[in-house]
Amino acid sequence: MAITVLIVMIISFFVAVATAETSTYIIHMDLSAKPLPFPDHQSWFSTTLTSVITDRNPKIIYAYTDSVHGFSAVLTNSELQRLKHKPGYVSFTKDLPVKLHTTFSPQFIGLNSTSGTWPVSNYGAGTVIGIIDTGIWPDSPSFHDDGLGSVPSKWKGECQFNSSSLCNKKLIGARLFNKGLFANNPDLRGTKIGQYSSPYDTIGHGTHVAAIAAGNHVKNASYFSYAQGTASGMAPHAHIAIYKAAWEEGIYASDVIAAIDQAIRDGVDVISLSLGLSFENDDDEADGFGLENDPIAVAAFAAIQKGVFVVASGGNDGPYYWSLINGAPWITTVGAGTIGRQFQGTLTLGNGVSFNFPSLFPGDIPSVQFPVTYIESCKAGNKTLANIIVVCYENVNIESKLQQAKSTGAAAVVLVTDKLLTEQDTIEYQFPVAFISSKHGEAIKSYALSNKNNATARLEFRKTVIGTKQTPEVDIYSSRGPFTSFPQILKPDILAPGTLILSAWPPVKPVAGTTTRPLLSGFNLLTGTSMAAPHVAGVAALIKQVHPNWSPSAIKSAIMTTALTLDNPLAVGAGHLSTKNVLNPGLIYDTSPQDFINFLCHNAKQSRKLINIITRSNLSDACKNPSPHLNYPSIIAYFTSDQNGPKIFRRTLTNVGEAKTSYSVRVRGLKGLNVVIEPKRLMFSEKSEKLSYTVRLESPIALEENVLYGSVSWFDEDEAKSEVSCSVVATSLVKES
Repeated sequence: MAITVLIVMIISFFVAVATAETSTYIIHMDLSAKPLPFPDHQSWFSTTLTSVITDRNPKIIYAYTDSVHGFSAVLTNSELQRLKHKPGYVSFTKDLPVKLHTTFSPQFIGLNSTSGTWPVSNYGAGTVIGIIDTGIWPDSPSFHDDGLGSVPSKWKGECQFNSSSLCNKKLIGARLFNKGLFANNPDLRGTKIGQYSSPYDTIGHGTHVAAIAAGNHVKNASYFSYAQGTASGMAPHAHIAIYKAAWEEGIYASDVIAAIDQAIRDGVDVISLSLGLSFENDDDEADGFGLENDPIAVAAFAAIQKGVFVVASGGNDGPYYWSLINGAPWITTVGAGTIGRQFQGTLTLGNGVSFNFPSLFPGDIPSVQFPVTYIESCKAGNKTLANIIVVCYENVNIESKLQQAKSTGAAAVVLVTDKLLTEQDTIEYQFPVAFISSKHGEAIKSYALSNKNNATARLEFRKTVIGTKQTPEVDIYSSRGPFTSFPQILKPDILAPGTLILSAWPPVKPVAGTTTRPLLSGFNLLTGTSMAAPHVAGVAALIKQVHPNWSPSAIKSAIMTTALTLDNPLAVGAGHLSTKNVLNPGLIYDTSPQDFINFLCHNAKQSRKLINIITRSNLSDACKNPSPHLNYPSIIAYFTSDQNGPKIFRRTLTNVGEAKTSYSVRVRGLKGLNVVIEPKRLMFSEKSEKLSYTVRLESPIALEENVLYGSVSWFDEDEAKSEVSCSVVATSLVKES
C-alpha cells in the first residue's frame, strides 16, 4: 500500500512539473474590448494576466499598443488556456528566436556581415557602379555615406545637381542625358524646363535600382510595415554614379548610349542597365533584328573593352521562349526570380478558423470582430452595410463588384475567387479586401449563413512571412531565351531576386493610393528583371574589389559557375545568384574582347556589319583568326531537322585557385543524349594555368522534348564541395518567322 502511494506521489510530481513548464508568449488583444474602469491598456493587461496566474508573481514583459496590440509574458500551458477565455483575447504567438537580417534579398543570396563575401570584399569599398536609369533621389537615407572611404582618385565624374552638396562619398556622380528626348519630342523644349535640367528622379525606378545595387544600410525600412528590416544594397560600401537617360516622356537609345559612353570615361567599374530596346512598334524590323542594330549592345562592347562589367535586365515578356532582350554575349543578362517571402493578411472567423491570403494593403483596419454577411455575387443593391464585412463570390468583374460592395459602406470585403492573385495584384485595391481561394470559400459561406445574426470576423494585414519557399524559382514574367539576335549563346546568364523587392523610393512620388489620397513612402516594393539586374551589378562590384585585375568575362564566369543550379537554363541561366563561392570559384572561363570578335568572324557573312561597328575596322583586318568556339560558361546545342549531326564544343578553364589542383568531370541530366567529355580529368600545376576540354553531344534520334538540359561540372578532387558548373542545353526550338 505504501509503495502504491509513493508511486502515485512520484507520478503526480512529474505531471505537475510537466504542466508547470513555461514559455514566453506574445498575446494579441482586442484594444476595443478594454473595460471602461481601466485607465489604460497596460493596467488592463496586468489585471488580465494576474487573473490567470495564481501561484507566482505575474509579470508583463512588454505592453504593446502600436507594433502589435497586446503584451508578452511567461506562461504555463494551463495559464495560456485560461487566458484564451478572457474578454478581449484574440490569439497568441510563441516568442520565437529572432536574428538580424536585411529586407531579405542580400541574405537570400548568401550575404551576411559576420563572414564570407561581404567582409572579405569590404562591402565593395572603392568600386564604382554606374546606374543608367531615371535619375536618383539623393536625399534618400540609402545614399548616406557613413562608413565609406574617399572618392577613388581615378574618378572623373561630375555632380550636375543644382547644388554639388547633394553628392557625397556614396553618390559621387550624377549626370543627365536628354538631347535624344528633345530631338524626338521637339515640343518639349521650353516646357517644364527645370524638370529636364536635373538628375533628380521624378519616376522612382532609378532610385530603386541604385539602392538595390549599392544602397547603404538603413534601419527600420519597410513598405507600410511589410518587409520590415535593415535595407541594404548588394555592395553597401561601393560608390554610385547615376546617369539619367530615361524620362517620363520617353527613353531613347541615343541618350542611353551617350550615358554609357560618359560612364566609361568617368571611370566606373560596373554598368547596370535595367532597360532595353522595344520592338513593339517595329514588327517589320524585329524578325531580322541583329546586334548591329542594337546600339546598347554595341556600346556595351566598348565598355567591356575598357574592362567595365556590363549587366542588363532580360525583359519582362515571359514565360515564352525567344522573348529575351539584352542578350549580347558580352553582356551579363539577368532573369528574375522569387525569394522565400510572402506578404499576407489573415481572416479569422468568429469560430476561430483562420485563412491567410496574399495582400499588400497598406491601410489600417481596427483589429476587432466585425459582423459578417454573405451576399450572392456581391450584388448589394441599395443596402447600407456600414461596419460589416461582406462575403461574396466573383471571378470576372472583380473591380466593379468591389466598388459595389464598397459603396454600401462595408468595413471590408472577403472576395472568394478562382482567379489566382498575387500580392502584387492586391496593391491596386485601396480598400480592405481579403482575396480567398474558392477551395476555402464554402467554409466561409457556410459559417456566414449558419450564424446569420451572430457571424463575425476579423481582418489583419501587414504580415511578412519568411521561409515560405526554400528554393528560389523563376517568376512567370521573366523573359526566356534563346536570344533571337544571337541564339548561338545560351541566355539568360543568371537568375536573381526580382519579385517584390524593397528598395529606396522618392518620398514625394506616390507608391499607392488615389489621386486625391496618395500614399507616400521612402521605400517601395517593385517587381521585374529591372530589380534583378542591380543585384548582379552589386555582386560584380564585390568581386571587382577583391580581384581588381579580373576581366568582365572572368567576373561573369565566377557568378555563373558558382550559381545555385535550378531548372531549365533557358529560363534561369546558370541558376540563382549565390555569393557562397563567388570570390573563390577555383576555375574561370575567361574571354577577351578579341575572342568575341573571332567568334563573330566565324559567321562573318551574317556579322559583317556588327564586326565593322565594334572593331572600327574592315573585315580582313578584324577577322584574321576566326573561331567556331567561344569560351563561354554555358553551352547550347540545336538539334533540328537540318542540324542533327554531332555538336562539338571546346572550352578552356583558367586556374585561379591553388597551384597544384586536380579536377574531375561529372555530367548531370541530358538524358537521351550521348555526352562525351575529353579529357575527364584536368591537372593544374600552377596558378593562372589554362587547360582545355571538349564536349561532344550527339542525339541518336530526334529529341523527345523541345528542351533537354543538364550540366558539365568540374570537381576539386581534394575539396569535394568545390564545383565549377557549366549549364548545357540541347534543343529543337526554332524561331518562328
